[in-house]
Amino acid sequence: MMPTALPNIAQWIQDSRFYLVFQPLISLSSGHVMGYEVLTRPLDEHNQPIAVEAFFQQASTQGLAVDIDRIIVRKIAQFIQVHDVLTPLFVNLHPDSLMDSEIHEIIQSCPSGSLIIEITERGNWVGHVVNQVVERFRHHGGTIALDDFGTGYSGLEKLVAVRPNFVKLDRSLIAQCHMYPVKRNLIASVSHMARFLGFQLIAEGIETHDELLTCIDLGVEIGQGFYFAKPVTWDQVMSPSKEIITAIQQRQQEILESSSLTLSGLDPFRTHWALMMEHLVETDLTPKEQMMTMMATAFKILQPTAMTVLRATDEGLLPIFSLGHSYQDVIPWDSPSLAIKAFQQNGPVVLQKKTDVPEDMHGPIMHVLSFPESVALFPIGKPTWGVLGADYMGPYKWSDGRLQILKGLAYLMSLLLPQPY
Repeated sequence: MMPTALPNIAQWIQDSRFYLVFQPLISLSSGHVMGYEVLTRPLDEHNQPIAVEAFFQQASTQGLAVDIDRIIVRKIAQFIQVHDVLTPLFVNLHPDSLMDSEIHEIIQSCPSGSLIIEITERGNWVGHVVNQVVERFRHHGGTIALDDFGTGYSGLEKLVAVRPNFVKLDRSLIAQCHMYPVKRNLIASVSHMARFLGFQLIAEGIETHDELLTCIDLGVEIGQGFYFAKPVTWDQVMSPSKEIITAIQQRQQEILESSSLTLSGLDPFRTHWALMMEHLVETDLTPKEQMMTMMATAFKILQPTAMTVLRATDEGLLPIFSLGHSYQDVIPWDSPSLAIKAFQQNGPVVLQKKTDVPEDMHGPIMHVLSFPESVALFPIGKPTWGVLGADYMGPYKWSDGRLQILKGLAYLMSLLLPQPY
């Protein structure tokens, strides 16, 4: 159905006719869904679709972008309350919306980590103003993705100003990247920056098998595009096909075998770890930013399904930072969870196949992640204040080298973060 002509934006705000569609973001390490981008589909007074880009462009021109963003964010927050959404939702907002107190309140009403705000690289909004806006947003617990990276002339400046948690490479860079050395070099350069700056890289608009494999080869961690799924309503959302998941895992296995993942011969390990240590010595990093840097680095090295840091509370272990999922509920102390076991024993717990232990020992996080079969957990802190865990969907994935890396990360967290943030 062809979109209709643009309506009166002010009148549309009064009526607020629209619906939401969801497009999955896929881990290029395991093939599992690690989040969804939420897209808005505005409708006219006859419930006919409106041209999306033109609609939001006109709203921005008329100074009504923040008014519309309030409506959208409120609806997404209501959606999160009603539905059992276990992975983060990415939503694109106008940069001015980061200054809006009502939008801040709505975002804070959602479970921590459930909403990731995308701000576009397009537009002239870099400078001391955006620095203040972003810092305030982060102070309130916000997580940021920089969208459309590679489309403007000030992308590097925006990277420095925003310090995003995620960077989304624009479709113009991804399209036929396997055929153009310049595109591959650009993607590889941003991937290298991601190691130092501590953000995760997302390739938007993957539409072919060759584009997928090229992005994996260049170190991109997350993929999005029609090759995996088109945006659909929530009741139509599906996981990637088995063929796609197998292709991703096979490619990662080929890379793993070619690089010989051992501590004695792992050049990528040395590179990632050295860049991380250099980044950690920055004096202006908050404890949360230190945690993010360490987790992002280990995620690049180990390429697990998910990683989580859990902090001890009176009620149990609370996930305070995760990559790969957004599970936020406390694991009670009386739970038979493996994470509880690692904390109480103050020692490592390693599971190489889920059938090795009774069903009730899997714990709630493992249920959320569709029963990963390889799990490793290490205590953090002296005295112990938490647990670091990581997992893979397949069995027998924890080699001695991988376990030493995760153990080393837990020890580093114990040194740098004697108290959790």
